[in-house]
Amino acid sequence: MANETQAATTLILLGASNLTLAWPRLMAVVEQRFPAQRNVYTAHGMGRSFLADRSAFGIRQLPGILKSSLWDGLRQSVDAAQPPRVLITDLGNDLVYGSSPEEVAAAADECIQRLKAWRSDCRFVMTRPPVQPVSSLGPLRFSFFRRVLFPTCRLTLPSIKSQTVELDARVQELAARHDIPLFLPDPAWYGLDPIHVMRRFQSTAFGQAMELWGDETADASGPSGAKHPRPTADVRWVWGRERKTPQPVETRNGTRVFAY
Repeated sequence: MANETQAATTLILLGASNLTLAWPRLMAVVEQRFPAQRNVYTAHGMGRSFLADRSAFGIRQLPGILKSSLWDGLRQSVDAAQPPRVLITDLGNDLVYGSSPEEVAAAADECIQRLKAWRSDCRFVMTRPPVQPVSSLGPLRFSFFRRVLFPTCRLTLPSIKSQTVELDARVQELAARHDIPLFLPDPAWYGLDPIHVMRRFQSTAFGQAMELWGDETADASGPSGAKHPRPTADVRWVWGRERKTPQPVETRNGTRVFAY
């Protein structure tokens, strides 16, 4: 088992709702691109925050990614022979929770620094915020999606637009400083919802992002036969009560998923 684990590809996927919504299709792309053993460490979820102690979506709360036990899980993992692949996405949620673009970029920087301290050979990809879809928002759509997705948000539409532009500039600066490839999702992949890639484009979007890791493209002629349910984090709160789930939460078809 140890030799198999060392030979596996380690992937670290950090984000929020785009990872959650695309998960089954995202994992099919992962299996096609990395046909050998895969260890996937992920922290994501609807409404997930990088910075907060906890973030809520409906009756469920999750720890902020920087506050999660992901980092302990990585330290306890078996060193893989290949460089870990890292995807950092969905950085905009913390804006609607009241953090500044500077603070959000600093949180992404902290994630990068921690991962480099853990494994200096990590291969990173970051996604840029959806500036164009957000800039096209009108007052009615903004009010609807703010009420549905972020009911506690009190930011105005002009503020959201300007902060998204500033965050994008800071993400570009951060990526340049760390020599990290940046992925800009195609604005055509978004519909009425300005922050979530439409289902029919999710495989394409994440497949193109993964290409920036620089791996040779594996044979992806057919879909994966495995079904990948959305993973349950190791710690969450439902109606304020803590619930724990042993990890890995999934072990099948050569894939182990650890969710935090």
